[in-house]
Amino acid sequence: MDTIALNKNELKNWFALYVSSRAEKKVMESLLLKGIHSYVPLVKTIRQWSDRKKIVEFPLLNGYVFVYISDSEMELTLQTKGVVSFVRSEGKKAMIRAFEIDRLKQLVALGYQMEVGGIKQNYNQGDKVKIISGVLKNIEGFVTENRDGRFIEIVLESIGQSIKVKLPEEILIPVK
Repeated sequence: MDTIALNKNELKNWFALYVSSRAEKKVMESLLLKGIHSYVPLVKTIRQWSDRKKIVEFPLLNGYVFVYISDSEMELTLQTKGVVSFVRSEGKKAMIRAFEIDRLKQLVALGYQMEVGGIKQNYNQGDKVKIISGVLKNIEGFVTENRDGRFIEIVLESIGQSIKVKLPEEILIPVK
C-alpha cells in the first residue's frame, strides 16, 4: 500500500516518444489504456476525393506522442506496441516543458491553419514578433512568408520542431 501511495506522489514530467509511422493515435490509445497520460496534437483538415469531401484528423507532428510520466512508468511506456524510443537531447531523454505542451494544446484548440517544419538554423531571416491579443497573447515567434500570407513560427525547442500558425498581422507587434 505504501508503494502505491509513493507512486502516486512521484514527480511526473512530459517526454516525447518516437513512434512507428502513422501509429500516433493507436499508440496514444494503448498508452491511455495502460493508465499513462498521453497526448497527440491532432489537426482537422478537409480532404477531397473524386466523389466526396471529408474532414480528417492528422497528427500535427508526425511520428511523435507526448507522455506525462514518472520515472517508474518509463519501462511500461517503452513496452507499448508502436513506441520506438524516447526523443533524446544531448544523450538524455528530452524533457518537454509544460508550457510547450500547453502552447500546442492552445494552438490545436483554436483551430488555426498550421504547418510543421524543422527549427531554422538562422532566425535572422524573419522578424521576431509578439502576439498582442487572444488566447496566444504574449507568445513570441518568428514571421515567415507564405503564398497565402504570413505565418508566425513557434518553436518547441525541447524536440527541435517548429509550428507555423497563420495569424492576422494586426495582432502582431515587432520585438526588438
